[in-house]
Amino acid sequence: MRLMNKLLTTFTVSTGIVLMISSCGSEEEKKPEISKEVIDPNSSLNAKFDDKIFSIPSPMQMAMLLEESKSPYNEFLLNDLEKVGDYTSEYKKAMNLGVYGTDLGYVSIYKQNSIALKYLSTIEKLTSKLGLEGAFDKNFMSRFEKNSTNKDSMMVIVSDAFKKSDNFLKSNNRKSVSALILVGGWIESMYLACNINKEHANQKILDRIAEQTETLNTIIDLLSDYNKKGEWDELIKDMKDLKFYFDQITINYEFMPPITNAKKKTTTLRHKTVVTVDSSTLNFINQKIESIRGKVIE
Repeated sequence: MRLMNKLLTTFTVSTGIVLMISSCGSEEEKKPEISKEVIDPNSSLNAKFDDKIFSIPSPMQMAMLLEESKSPYNEFLLNDLEKVGDYTSEYKKAMNLGVYGTDLGYVSIYKQNSIALKYLSTIEKLTSKLGLEGAFDKNFMSRFEKNSTNKDSMMVIVSDAFKKSDNFLKSNNRKSVSALILVGGWIESMYLACNINKEHANQKILDRIAEQTETLNTIIDLLSDYNKKGEWDELIKDMKDLKFYFDQITINYEFMPPITNAKKKTTTLRHKTVVTVDSSTLNFINQKIESIRGKVIE
């Protein structure tokens, strides 16, 4: 099948795990200031590790794309909250913090407020075990509860907390933990997208899944850079196996005239992406994503 999607290519250096945000200082975020990378589901998150930029779609943006596609909310796709106590190693804690963070974005986008609070509580447990209590403290919980009916505000508040966590990890030489959280979030985002697309096929979701070839290369590089003791060998092997199927996807780029805003003195580069993938390859990708995700949450 041929998949077509217009992407706006913009590059913003970000150290955020989930999103790049501009947070308001007041307790109630009446008019939260959110950067384009947050609200544009076509925009990627550019995370910086040791002067290298790794471009990965934000989990929140994927959740927004799923909502945009009119796919119904499906709680059975989420990771079980009861499993949090099973995650005892730093690897499992970090990966599943990314998983639960993506799930939180998903339930928040669909305005499942009571469930969102439960996922927040679970995230708080994991961040405490990882030594990140400062980001998800009582003030954070209070802000979230007060703004639980405002989707944009929740995006800002949650993003702010993850950004604080990411900055703390990197400033304390725990970049490998930050990388695992980022990768865990990507895996869960892909799992949600693949499953929702199987149930309710949608062109935009198909586009987004197929366009992950370069992102997967990025993830393999990121994991390899921080796999100092060989503890992530199995995950890297699984990602390379997944890459085998993504390499069978054909992507062509057709550059479009840039848009210049003279008043703001900005120029936006644009291109149209044409992706070709057959149903068999897509099926193998679905199966491999599910297998990798199963190992992460077990």
